[in-house]
Amino acid sequence: MSSISLGVERGTRRARTTALGTAEVAWLALVPCALLTAAVVALLGPPLGRTFLAPGSDVFWPTLASKVRPEPAEHGRYLLSLLGPVLVAGAALASARRPPQLEAALARRAVMAAQLLLIGFVALCFLAQYDVVLSAFRPVWRATHVRYFTLPTLAFALAAPPLALALLRRRTDVAARVRVLARETRVRRTGALLVAILLTALWLLTAVDTDGSIDLTASAVLIHLPWSLSEPFAILNGRTPLVDFHAQYGQLWPYVAAATMKLFGASIGVYDVCAATCSGLALLAVYATLRRVVRSSAAALALYLPFMATGFFMKVGPPDNRYGPANLPSLWPVRYGGSYLLLWLLVRHVTGAAPRRAWLLFGAAGLVLINNPEFGTGAVAAAAVALVAAHPPRSRAAAVRLLAEAVGGLAGAVVLVAVGTLLRSGSLPHFGWALKFSRLYGVSGWEMLPLPRIGIYFVVYVTFAAAVVVAIVRALRREADVALTAALMWSGAFGLLAGAYFAGRSHPQVLIDLFSSWALSVVLLTIVAVRALAARDWRAPSPAELAVLFGLGLTICSLAQLPTPWGQVARLRRTTAPIYERREVARFVAEQTRRGEKVVLLMPLGHRIAYEIHRVDVSPYASMQEIATVQQLRATVAALRREGGRKLFITTEVTFPEQLAFLREAGFQAQVRAPDAEGGQVAELVDSGPGS
Repeated sequence: MSSISLGVERGTRRARTTALGTAEVAWLALVPCALLTAAVVALLGPPLGRTFLAPGSDVFWPTLASKVRPEPAEHGRYLLSLLGPVLVAGAALASARRPPQLEAALARRAVMAAQLLLIGFVALCFLAQYDVVLSAFRPVWRATHVRYFTLPTLAFALAAPPLALALLRRRTDVAARVRVLARETRVRRTGALLVAILLTALWLLTAVDTDGSIDLTASAVLIHLPWSLSEPFAILNGRTPLVDFHAQYGQLWPYVAAATMKLFGASIGVYDVCAATCSGLALLAVYATLRRVVRSSAAALALYLPFMATGFFMKVGPPDNRYGPANLPSLWPVRYGGSYLLLWLLVRHVTGAAPRRAWLLFGAAGLVLINNPEFGTGAVAAAAVALVAAHPPRSRAAAVRLLAEAVGGLAGAVVLVAVGTLLRSGSLPHFGWALKFSRLYGVSGWEMLPLPRIGIYFVVYVTFAAAVVVAIVRALRREADVALTAALMWSGAFGLLAGAYFAGRSHPQVLIDLFSSWALSVVLLTIVAVRALAARDWRAPSPAELAVLFGLGLTICSLAQLPTPWGQVARLRRTTAPIYERREVARFVAEQTRRGEKVVLLMPLGHRIAYEIHRVDVSPYASMQEIATVQQLRATVAALRREGGRKLFITTEVTFPEQLAFLREAGFQAQVRAPDAEGGQVAELVDSGPGS
């Protein structure tokens, strides 16, 4: 059984030298590979970023000038930082055929030194969180100093592992009882599943609001909801993502929400319940994945609950009216939902369950990629490398066959989406549109923030890298448990690639959005560590194994953030006027237009207003808030004229003076104005022709 310490593969003590195992080679390669990666990042990151990731021709409005900060050098550095785990894994791979020789005692001391150096670096990151040594805070626009883990949390995470190991080592009856409880029975399987469903539903209840309760929810939830809610309303209003509408978050998932809202009512409550249900199904897929890996429902539940709790780490309280990842439909289920379903399908595939054909797996991967390339790219790439790690092709013909199935599956997803889009709109999709906002934010620098010099994000990076390297070592050892190998490789590779999300906009709260993938890697590494310790009767834990158990302790502490059902019921029972129905604005637009008329509503939830008053909002964007560049507004005007419309409506609360000046120069003249309930004005602008 492999050890998370990756190490300690001892050769015979009688020999003066011994052949090093892949685990030992990986540890010995850690420090030189880290130093080499740091040098490459420092020297080559800036020229790489300037060459390939420099801003394009987007012209932002002057009002946004202070919020546009391109970071090509930082992006280049992050991409090169991914070389670190690749170099360590490459060293282990190179040693598989010709193991290097080293004196056994010296090898053990070198492995121990590498582990202690890594743990020292991790400890430095935690000390920087509290400004004890260095500082994790960089005072920039909209940045705050967040201390993710409290001192009691850190104390528990430090104390619990050694105490638990001491108890297991001295009391054999405790270990025996744990094994009995972990034994699979029908009753335990059913009970564990019911507990997982119940607690998942309870946590996701924090993400549910109604039109009446939304005004009383956490302010951050209130602000973020319209951005994602607009996408299904655009579909209900006749728009088609990738054809005549630029969806910022999901290209495919909004169809699920739109269909649900069409059946049960186009309201915030229906939308939130739909999003929470899809998120819950994805989370239960992770539970099913863990159960398949550990082959015990009780053990899977014990790992699943801290994983889920940490993934829903509270950003802003109080607990009964919180803001966190669960409240962000743009994150759950849009980004994580499809990715975790793909992990579940992957683990089933490598263990011989359906889908048994690789092209079906990659067909699903293609849909995940098209829906949201930001996380989908990492999910698909991780699935590919995890599949190879679990079942390496044994011949060139097998490798070609796997490649053909992968390409065929991805192509099938493209064809499926193209045909569906063609049937709906009469046009083929522009797949490049799925990257529109990624370019605006990531490449052009809209709302970007620089990385702090040190912080907890390094701990997250190290965890992902460890998962990748452990998976490679397991693959080289031909470990029989391919499910664990595949899951480790997927979680590490996915986390590293999805980490670009934080590397771009390095707001402290954005790092919390990665805690779900980080916690997944932690619990998978815990499986490896616990199995290794159990094989040694819980004796002689290595520093790396203790570090993994420390990480598990941190995730367990997140269970203290469990929401109370009565608190959520009380929150939902408090209601006010339905502010996001925008009734005054809807009445004004209805008075100035006729049923079925094609207009542009450049205001929050414009597509909802148009849908509810039976007008057609032909804007390719959800709101003026998404129109950060001159090119976007020019395209919006062109869309209105192409559709034969003449009327454009704005609200002063979200319109810049230069945007209004652009519209005047384009030939739009203000006709009627009325007060807006938000404190500004809503205005009708009529197109009198270009240059008028």
